[in-house]
Formats: sequence, C-alpha cells, structure tokens
Amino acid sequence: IFVRILSEAGKFAEAQDNELFNNFSEEYLSEIYEETDVLDAAGYIEYLEYSPDEIKSIDDPLFDLVNELTAVKRNEEDKSDLRNGKLNLLLPKYMEAKRLWLAKDFIPDANSTLRLTYGNIKGYSPADATYHYPVTTLSGVIDKGEESGDYEINKKLVEVYKSGDLGRYKDEKLNDVPVALLYNTDTSGGNSGSPVLDAYGQLVGVNFDRAFEATINDFTWSPFYSRSIGVDIRYIFFITEKIGGAEFLLEEMGVL
Repeated sequence: IFVRILSEAGKFAEAQDNELFNNFSEEYLSEIYEETDVLDAAGYIEYLEYSPDEIKSIDDPLFDLVNELTAVKRNEEDKSDLRNGKLNLLLPKYMEAKRLWLAKDFIPDANSTLRLTYGNIKGYSPADATYHYPVTTLSGVIDKGEESGDYEINKKLVEVYKSGDLGRYKDEKLNDVPVALLYNTDTSGGNSGSPVLDAYGQLVGVNFDRAFEATINDFTWSPFYSRSIGVDIRYIFFITEKIGGAEFLLEEMGVL
C-alpha cells in the first residue's frame, strides 16, 4: 500500500523531479526493512531514549526515508500556505464583486460565533445517469466491507448484521439500519461534529463531511450539488449498544 501511495504521488507534476518518487519500489522498501534497526525491539527501545538532536544524527535507512518524506511534506505545506494566503486576499474582492453583480447582501461568515444553517435531506445527481440517494444503510456498509484497507469492516458488526439483531434501530421504511444522510445545508471546513437537528430541535445526526462536489462550498453554494454528510444518530446508538456493548452510556443519556 505504501509503495502504491508513493507511486501514485509520483505521477503529479510536482514530484517528477524528486528521486524519492522516481526510484521507489518494492525492492527498495524491502532493503530498508532489512537494514533498519527500528524493527529490532532493542534498537527501537534505545532510540526512544534519544534526544531530538540525536535522532537527527541516526544513520538508518528508515529514518532517512522519513526525513525525505518530511521534507517533501513541508515543501508542499509551504506551497499550500502560499496558495491559501493568495486566496485569502482574493476572497474579499471576489465576494464584493459577487455582491455588486447580484445586487444583494449576503449572510455574514460570523466567524468564531455559534451559527445555524438549514436545509433538507436530499440526494443529488453529480453526473449523467448517476444519482446519489440521500440515505445509506447498514446493508451497504456490509456490502462494501473488506477484510483490510479503506473499507475494513468490524467482524462483530458483520456477526450482528447476520444475526438480524438490529434492535429498535431498524427503520421500517428502509427495512434496515440507516447509516448516513445527505442534506443541502451550507457547511464548510470546521463544521465536523456539529449536531444535525430536525424541525423540532431533536438530534437526528452528526455532521462530518461534504460530498466531493461540495468542496467548492467555501466559495459558492449550489442547490444541485452542495451536499453535506452526516451520520444518522440511530447508527451511532446502534454501534454504541450492539458493537461497543456500552448500553450504560445510552442509559446515562436517557436513550434507553
């Protein structure tokens, strides 16, 4: 996986002149593992006693690799900071031009204050003949689950699903446990963890992400593709009770 990640990163124009990406291979990584002392318990424990300056002076291929990757990371972070700095200067001008063009006022950012936004649970179509339904389910999690990787799935979750012991978290209309929601509220970076409330002020989910097409939300919002993603509170309770075995937490909160 590590080799694949670096190989994919090496395809970007910024990495074409970097020997680290051009020469990286399974054989190179195997050599590092064979020569490093970090994988040896005694050597690892010894390194834990080193000061930061002593760590820098270690002659070890794995440390050399980490230092090279760190240098690349810092260089990219510097470029990102520069881009963001330029964008921060341009954003007020962009907003003013947009305000004059549309001839109306906008809702202020209200940074560092508590804010509310509103919307509806709603799917969207990012491309021709493609539609993202606004609710995902436990069956979908099981279907996508793998033994390892990005979709590694908890074995106990599979066992509970197969047993049919879904408790009161099974939605009658879905005939399944709801997992995630799509909704057209205007969220941005830093909104993860925000409560999602229904029209009656009841907690129905927790916001945690945006759809890929909605990453442009910092600059504009569209009713066609701006979608935020939240985890359904019933799935949180389901995991807490059935997988975590922490019914006492739900009892303390008055859920059970």
